[in-house]
Amino acid sequence: MNGNVGYNYSENKSPGFIKKFLYSCEDDYENTVSDSLLVLKSIQQARQEWMEAVANFDQADNEELIDYYIYRMKACQIRYNYLLKIAKEMGIRGELNDAL
Repeated sequence: MNGNVGYNYSENKSPGFIKKFLYSCEDDYENTVSDSLLVLKSIQQARQEWMEAVANFDQADNEELIDYYIYRMKACQIRYNYLLKIAKEMGIRGELNDAL
């Protein structure tokens, strides 16, 4: 060990890894949904969660809630950026409003 703490990333992910990561409700998932539509819906959901975290941060009046929403905003931002990267790698182009 080199003393660095890090995430052990493996290139050999199962084919359903992205679908499971992108879509949190397995009961609502239908196999007929295309991957690109799934990615677009996930991006839209991630952006909505990010905007809600920002709005909640603006309304927070407790120091602990402020800290929570700072972490929540950062986590949502990272997820949103990751999903945009996935969409770019998949070659998805289009408006998020089309995913509705």
